[in-house]
Amino acid sequence: MLTFGRRVGLVCKPLVRSKTNLAIPFQLALNPNPKYDNLSLTKITATIGPASENLPTLHDVVESGVNIMRINFSHATYEEALLRVTNLNSFRRGFNKTSGADGLGQTTNMRAIMLDTQGPEIRTGSFDGAKEVDLAANSEITLTTDDSLRTKQSASKLWISYKSLHKTVKPGSIVLLDDGALQLEVIEVVGTTEIRCKLLNSGSLGNKKGVNMPGLVVDLPAMSKKDEEDIRWGLEHDIDMIAASFVRKPTDVTEIRDFCSKVIAELKSTKNVTRTMPLIVSKIESTEALENYEAILDISDGIMVARGDLAVEIPPETLAGAQKEIVRRCNETGKPVIVATQMLETMQKNPRPTRAELTDVANAVYDGADCVMLSGESAKGKYPAGSVSMMRKIVSQTENLQELESLAEGVVYNDDLSVITDEPKDAFAKSAVALSNVLTASVGGIIVNVPFGATEQELSTNLPQLIARYRPSVPIYALVPTYKAGRRLVIHRGIQPILTTSAANRVESALELIKSNGKGGKKFVVVDMNQSGDVSIRLTK
Repeated sequence: MLTFGRRVGLVCKPLVRSKTNLAIPFQLALNPNPKYDNLSLTKITATIGPASENLPTLHDVVESGVNIMRINFSHATYEEALLRVTNLNSFRRGFNKTSGADGLGQTTNMRAIMLDTQGPEIRTGSFDGAKEVDLAANSEITLTTDDSLRTKQSASKLWISYKSLHKTVKPGSIVLLDDGALQLEVIEVVGTTEIRCKLLNSGSLGNKKGVNMPGLVVDLPAMSKKDEEDIRWGLEHDIDMIAASFVRKPTDVTEIRDFCSKVIAELKSTKNVTRTMPLIVSKIESTEALENYEAILDISDGIMVARGDLAVEIPPETLAGAQKEIVRRCNETGKPVIVATQMLETMQKNPRPTRAELTDVANAVYDGADCVMLSGESAKGKYPAGSVSMMRKIVSQTENLQELESLAEGVVYNDDLSVITDEPKDAFAKSAVALSNVLTASVGGIIVNVPFGATEQELSTNLPQLIARYRPSVPIYALVPTYKAGRRLVIHRGIQPILTTSAANRVESALELIKSNGKGGKKFVVVDMNQSGDVSIRLTK
């Protein structure tokens, strides 16, 4: 279970600043000059939708700094998803010694595709002949699971998709509709299909709106039939990771992974198509998920703080604390974490974000997020590329400030993060980061040279990830043999994959490419690992 209030570990220990160094933030605010403008350490996930799916706009969005391109299958049809994947494939390559550029002649970091499932949601039905109805406070309303009312619900009787509703709620239970816009209190459970409720506030309700039951354990499968069809489609089109919606317990992750294994085997046997297991990123968005968080974290490849539904499920004033604890535990275990939902929400309509949104993105970076995410801002907003560009500027500026603060006299961080395995490579990972931090002014990055024959699975759970866990202040250039191997690594903070197609002179080729992209005049910490797993560290130009 996630325990609130603890502040142990790398990220959350209070920062102590001497009074003599208070001028640093003001100086930066007046003269912003991020150290890694185009290669910021914190990654950006952007949702691709109607506003950004066409190739010219997508080019602008991607070149503004996207690392992971998200397709939301709560809304996308397969025709729309195919258009987006086809266009996205023009931008999935990056640092590449062979061709040196992607489809539009730009050399940037590799980009992954994330399939975000709709999940086993609970929703209302549709009104007969109306798009929405007005509901009055203190009036009585009945919730029913009778399928004859699925498209014929009324202001007095709403259809609910959850068949076990009568087993889950009891008198006094709270039911929320439309992201909490309408609140109901259960009066009586009537048989197996009807629940009498009292409306606690007035409002309008549209068709097919979400239903939440805060604090209650719901009986839903890990995947709906639609999710299974969507995941199968995604594997056929070589997606890199799955954002699994409404994960509530570790067995949900196991079921999704087992289903992926089944589909991958079928594609191999029936179409002779080889696919790699996608990363499973569990979305934490319910009280039950928080209660089972440690077990979910242990079995997942990554975590997303899905603040939309989570803020409905838990008291809203506790959301910030929950976010910090989720991120902290991911940092401690070396699992990547994405902070999502309404980060720059007003940029759907406005060219500039609010002050609160600017601070929200910066605080996520300070908390230790590996990725920050855009949803409607980049999918359907007026400024998709502008939203990404603004997020990149905030991220880069915050990281620059973090680095200056860590060097300033009187600033103390708790960076005593212990190794998480008994393997020597973990200690070498920490040592490499320590060396880069000591020589931060003269070091341009850490180059990770793993065995050329390493598989995508080995690369995504091996040395680059261990180094990323210790959160260096310079990029981690991971040498990979395939694009797929690189795309599996981009979710981690700081990791910039470089494709090397030959086992010979890999480090030299990588250095040449890095320097050609404006990183010359620096030393680099090189971490070599041979086929036997032995690790060594050296410093090179």
